[in-house]
Order: sequence, then structure tokens, then C-alpha cells
Amino acid sequence: MTTSELHAADVEALVGVLDDARDDDPGPAMPWALLEGLQRLVPCDHDVSFQHHDHAACRMLLHQSVEPGGVRVGPVSTPADPDHPFWRHWWPGPCSWPQRTGDLRRVTLIRDFFPTDRAWSADPMSRVLGPEVRECMLLSLPAAPGEARRICLMRTTGSFSERERQVGMLLRPHLQEIWLDAERRRAGVPKLTPREWEVLALAAGGLSYAAIAEQLVISVGTVRKHMEHVRERLGVHSIPAAAARAMPHAPAALRIRWTAAARRPSPAPGSSAGR
Repeated sequence: MTTSELHAADVEALVGVLDDARDDDPGPAMPWALLEGLQRLVPCDHDVSFQHHDHAACRMLLHQSVEPGGVRVGPVSTPADPDHPFWRHWWPGPCSWPQRTGDLRRVTLIRDFFPTDRAWSADPMSRVLGPEVRECMLLSLPAAPGEARRICLMRTTGSFSERERQVGMLLRPHLQEIWLDAERRRAGVPKLTPREWEVLALAAGGLSYAAIAEQLVISVGTVRKHMEHVRERLGVHSIPAAAARAMPHAPAALRIRWTAAARRPSPAPGSSAGR
């Protein structure tokens, strides 16, 4: 991306990254698919990372990154160290601007604060990060007081174009949703097979076992067996209970279909649309 104009293909690619993240394993903090997709969409020769800082205690709670070539690093954490140069220069420097101002919506770049390489090189934080970090783009997420959560894109050469900043601006509002969904799934992702997810989603949507068997081209007995396994794994005794327990954690496409079906009004008693 070298121009300032955002193309329809950029938006389509970004939607694909978000969809992949929703379908991926939740990962240690963010789904790896999110960071890997961003590395392809906005290539960074240093890394693309998710960072969670407890800046009040001067420690990094979690750092998860993807380097060029899709190399996964982390997650790592560090103990509290108020004397470390990173923390001594963090608050007055550009890294803390979202926390100091309370503006988490703005996508910030190093060049917003230091328009030239010479100006950046004179800042103490540049020496902490090392000469290899020449540009950084921060996408902030909400966090508890005293903490900071963000996606950080770092380059050793070249700057981010306005077009790439626009990609970041489109992405930023979705980051909290992706993180919260990953948190929910980490808290209790049901261990179901892809076929069991399909059967459960269809049953939760109101289809009979016979209708599910016809749609999936399997026998009614196989449908029944899948649902028995689902109920056993979830520790419930009914389809509604299984749906309530598992469907909020289902793969994105199934979860969206189930939510849409749940919002449709039930047919009136005696209606030909009833089961």
C-alpha cells in the first residue's frame, strides 16, 4: 500500500482478516489469525503484536507477536521493573499518548509526534526500542485503569501511508469485539467436532432430526448420536440447554445463523409454518 486512497479490495481484505480471526482458535490473547492477517495486509518488517501493559506496576502482562514470514513469538511477560528505561520513558513518550489523553479512537504513528528521523532519534524512547524501530502504528483497546492494551505495528524501514492508517482506523473498532470473543471462548470453548457444531446449530435453529439428516445427507440415527455426544460433552440434557451453553462459542458462520434464527418471531399456533 503506497497511495493514500483506500480501495474496495482493501476493505474486502480487512473483512477477511476479521472473519478469519473470529473462526480461529482464540489464542493466548488475540487469535493468531488476526496478527497474521495484519502482517499480510500491512506488512511490517519488525512485527505486528498484541500488547497488554500494566503501566502502573511497570510490567508487561503479555506480548504476542507475528514477525515477517508468519513467525509466531510469545506470548511472553515480564516482571515489574520500575527502573527499566522502557518504563521510565513510557509515560512521557508517544507510547502512552492514548492513556494520557483518554483518546483511544485515534490511530497514532511515531511521525505524529516526531516528523523527522532526527527528531525521533533524539527522543529517549527511540534509544530504548533500538535503532531498528523507525515507525510504529498503535491501535488502542479499552483497558482497566493503569493498564494499556493495543495492537502495535512496527517497521524498521519506511513509514505507514495514510492508506494504511485508514486500514487501521477501520480495524480498530472491531478489536475489542475480537478480544472479548476470544476471552469468552478461552473461558470455556466446547470441544465439539465440526459435524457436531453443524448438527447442534441446525437443531438449535429448530430443525427436526429428520430435517437435519436430509440437509447434511446423513442418517437420522447419526444425527441422534451426534446430539447425544454434544449433550454429554456439555453436561446438559436438552437441545435448548446445549444451544445456550455452546452456541455463543460456535464458529462465526454458525453463530451468526443461529442468532438470526433466534431473532425471528415464532410461527403462530396452528400456522402452516410450524413444525
